[in-house]
Amino acid sequence: MSAYYRKERYRKTASFKESIIKTVLALVFVSASVATSFHLWNKTTSLKDNLVEQKRLVQSQQNELDILRTLNPYHVESNEVLAKAVENADLYPGWITRVYPLPDKKEQIFYATDIGSFVMNETRFSLSSHERYGITEADSSMYRLNGLFPSHQPGRLQVAVAFYLKGAPENTKVDVMSQIGSCYARIDINRKRVIDHKLHVVTKYEQKQILTGNVDLDMGLYPISAVFYCDKNSDFKGDNVEVAISFRNPRQQSLTTSRYSIFHIYKPDNITAKL
Repeated sequence: MSAYYRKERYRKTASFKESIIKTVLALVFVSASVATSFHLWNKTTSLKDNLVEQKRLVQSQQNELDILRTLNPYHVESNEVLAKAVENADLYPGWITRVYPLPDKKEQIFYATDIGSFVMNETRFSLSSHERYGITEADSSMYRLNGLFPSHQPGRLQVAVAFYLKGAPENTKVDVMSQIGSCYARIDINRKRVIDHKLHVVTKYEQKQILTGNVDLDMGLYPISAVFYCDKNSDFKGDNVEVAISFRNPRQQSLTTSRYSIFHIYKPDNITAKL
């Protein structure tokens, strides 16, 4: 009787253990399936978000291209002058410059709506240059510049951005309070980030800050874009901030500025060009 009891007890114990193992394996399988499904769902959602973001960027770039192709920066009275210019060339020196309200953070710079645009053909400009072109809505603004850079020499191109912050002259005898400057600069050439930097300055006097970057280019014509602004909390704004952009190709010994470094497309396909 005891042998039968032991045998039966062993059989039940083994069956119970087998049931536990099967249950554990089933739970593991279910957990793995749930985890895999969640991972695939998360990956699909991420891919959809990336696709939406890419479409948004493509649309934004298309809008940039449309503006570069259609903006007429020359306000002339004579249609003959306009027709002559269009007949001879479709590239003119200068940046297509658009003016935006100051962003709260730099991630917002590509989703804002501009409040005006103009062509700027200056080697050194202030962040209130737009006021000379009748854009007076914003005293403190962000500038987005677009153009075309002709590379005449293959090799490494050096790019420099100089910020000139207008404080008190260094030889002043009057005690002045320190001012805080917080400004951002970004330059892309041929879809490559060349400069992306935010500088912070605390000074009582005039300051010059230079940011540099490099990019390798072959001979050709390349798209170039730039963004400049100083924060809302910066003491340096508008006329108190000047910017200069300079370039140095492989055969040049130093950085140089020129009104013929950047060009924009001017080829209106409308009846005005045929007059």
